[in-house]
Amino acid sequence: MSAYNKTLILIASKLGLNEEEKVLKKAAELERLLQTKSVAGSNLTDTSKFVICLDLAASVFGAEFDMKTAIKYSGLKPATYTNSRKILENLLELNSDRLTTSTLCLTVQCTGVQELADKILEEYSKQAKMELDLNLPQYVCMAVFQACRISKVKVAKTKLMEKSRLRPAQWSKLDADWTRFVDEKFAVAKKRGRPPKTTPVEENVQESMEVDEPKREIAEPQMESYEEWKRRMLEKAYKELALLEQTIADKAPSTPRRSPRKTPQKFSPYKSPKKNGVRLLFPLNL
Repeated sequence: MSAYNKTLILIASKLGLNEEEKVLKKAAELERLLQTKSVAGSNLTDTSKFVICLDLAASVFGAEFDMKTAIKYSGLKPATYTNSRKILENLLELNSDRLTTSTLCLTVQCTGVQELADKILEEYSKQAKMELDLNLPQYVCMAVFQACRISKVKVAKTKLMEKSRLRPAQWSKLDADWTRFVDEKFAVAKKRGRPPKTTPVEENVQESMEVDEPKREIAEPQMESYEEWKRRMLEKAYKELALLEQTIADKAPSTPRRSPRKTPQKFSPYKSPKKNGVRLLFPLNL
């Protein structure tokens, strides 16, 4: 047991696997094989890798494995642990039920884009800056999705996201990266079609048609003389003035209008003139 890594032995003892020699040997083998492969976009620590390797080794030999304790010592959330375990399982080729473009196209009923999806995967592996395992489900699903997009084939996006085992944020990030790549390599090249070549006979026919076509003369607007314009404007003004006078005459009343102002009274009905200092309550001249 001393030949194994100390961290592996310590974690195995915490998980109750320190007596399982076959499991320890298989886990150490998987950990060494994992060092030769790169896990793209993964932030797994060495401890997390040891825990997952022990989990995979225990599943190979059918040994009991405490999943709750394993997630605790891995330092990962349950969903992240499950996703990382699946990625390492595919990377180490332990899963016989591997997802391929052919099986996925059959599942989502878009077999017509399988060849294009394979080309996209192959081209993406050439331009990748690091070694990638394109057999992982997220890459296979994204290749099929992009092939359907540029071929204008309707496909259930939710099914592809489910098969990829990615969260919506991870899918969106991968989709943006692949969309830029596919548009540069495939979609743009597809849109740029070469114009059809014309034969010399067709070119001569087009030139003769252009020569024989008569040019249309554009009629220039005639300028009105000043005298004509002055006469027309005066006639228009006289007509409008006559119409205005007729309208005013029609609206004028037939009888003269009385002034609303009343004739002022000589004496106020409420006041009487004073005489010899005596105020009279009625006027004298009756």
